[in-house]
Amino acid sequence: MNLIRAIANKFGFVHKNQVRSMFGGFQAAALSRLVTDWTTSTLSADAQARNDLKTLIARTRDLRDNFDYAKAFIRMLKSNVLGDAGMHFKNKAMDPSLVLGGKLIPGKLDVFANKVIEDNYFEWYKKENCTVEGTMTLCEVEKVVLETTATDGAPLVRIVRGFDNKFKFALQLLEIDYIDFMLNKKLENGNEIRMGIEFDAWKRPVNYYLHQVNPNDSYYGLERYGIRHLVLPARDVIHPFIRYRAKQAHGIPWMVTPAQRMKMLGGYEEAELVASRVAAAKMGFFKTQGDAEYKGEDDGSGNKIMDAQPGAFETLPQGLELDKWDPQHPNANYPAVVKAWLRGIAAGLGTSYHTLANDMEAVNFASGMIGLGEERDFWKTIQYWFIENFSEPVFTAWLEMAIITGIVPLPMSKFAKFNAPAFQGRRWKFVNPAVEVEAIKTMLDLRLTSITRQCAEQNIDRDELFQEIADERQKMEDLQIMPEAVKESLSQVALQDAQAQQAESQPAPKAA
Repeated sequence: MNLIRAIANKFGFVHKNQVRSMFGGFQAAALSRLVTDWTTSTLSADAQARNDLKTLIARTRDLRDNFDYAKAFIRMLKSNVLGDAGMHFKNKAMDPSLVLGGKLIPGKLDVFANKVIEDNYFEWYKKENCTVEGTMTLCEVEKVVLETTATDGAPLVRIVRGFDNKFKFALQLLEIDYIDFMLNKKLENGNEIRMGIEFDAWKRPVNYYLHQVNPNDSYYGLERYGIRHLVLPARDVIHPFIRYRAKQAHGIPWMVTPAQRMKMLGGYEEAELVASRVAAAKMGFFKTQGDAEYKGEDDGSGNKIMDAQPGAFETLPQGLELDKWDPQHPNANYPAVVKAWLRGIAAGLGTSYHTLANDMEAVNFASGMIGLGEERDFWKTIQYWFIENFSEPVFTAWLEMAIITGIVPLPMSKFAKFNAPAFQGRRWKFVNPAVEVEAIKTMLDLRLTSITRQCAEQNIDRDELFQEIADERQKMEDLQIMPEAVKESLSQVALQDAQAQQAESQPAPKAA
């Protein structure tokens, strides 16, 4: 250290940051009076969660319940990820592909199996079958799971096999509070329990240790009797959360990053509102001069009463002087301050400022499209995560039970074939239909996309669409009401299809 000081003195360096720079250190790791409140300690993901998770959950729940912009984010999340009807589902079980005569013959959709699976799944979807309480459809369950993940880091969804309903299968939603976060110990078999979850040597979840009742339900005087924990095998628990770090046992609420800023903004808005209301009252105070006593009216508690009417002045009682109090609110900088804070909050939540703040004042078409495109990509990312971590595990467990019980009359030996769900989240209407449809048409002409792909982007089943078009065409022909424009359009489509088939059937030219 003395050598470093000597070198620093020789070269004229007097600050430790300059010494660090001289030897190639990171400025972000420098220690100075400017960063004394910046942490230098590191904790594992679970150690950090154990210290702070309960507090984070309590605060993000409070923001959701009491802060307008947090409520708006939750509403946007459910609306854009799930839409009004939840995840769109189709089953895509296919017959295996074959090789005949040296050519690959792709398998076709198993129409019968898919129809049986879809019909039964949509029936289980209803509220009387979906949950053990019989109070929520699967769409409602999806929305609760998504909102809980945002505010609590993760929900707990228990899979109940053998439940007393037609499908012998139901879901039970539990808040994360049921997990015994304080349970941490090594087990004799080599496993370990971390914050209520038992892991094996590879850190795969084995069991979940839950309280018999919600420990936060003490308001009703509920007591725990008998066995302290309900131990559920990991196979019967869906615990979906976004992992930020390796070996992370619990999820972190999504609103953590902007949470403090949101709380401060809420307090600032409240203070500004109160100050503006007080300023609008334009209150004043009486000052006594000399020994004069006020002989006017009072409110019975000694407070002097004075009528305040627009354009009217009263004569003050002798010996009293009016001292005005005139606070200058609302503050002229208030809109700019709120806007700046909301931009940071929107960045932390992953949304665009103008949609979160409902502020379209400075948005033009180009900038709006740029922000909208990036925001929709974010919603799609959440959709794919939700499908992989909730929708597909639920369907797989349901289908397994449905085949075992015979509700779905298909052979269990081909379970891998039938377990082919295709989920898709909400898609959005065109912002500028004329331009966007023309762009799609150009891409179809250049063979840069397909009708199948574009239908999927709009959550439209291609086969159902084609069948509807064929049925409508046939019906219009039968009733002789087909307009000439429709006939011409259909003939053009038929001509293009014939030309494309003819081009594909022609042999490729031989190389010279």
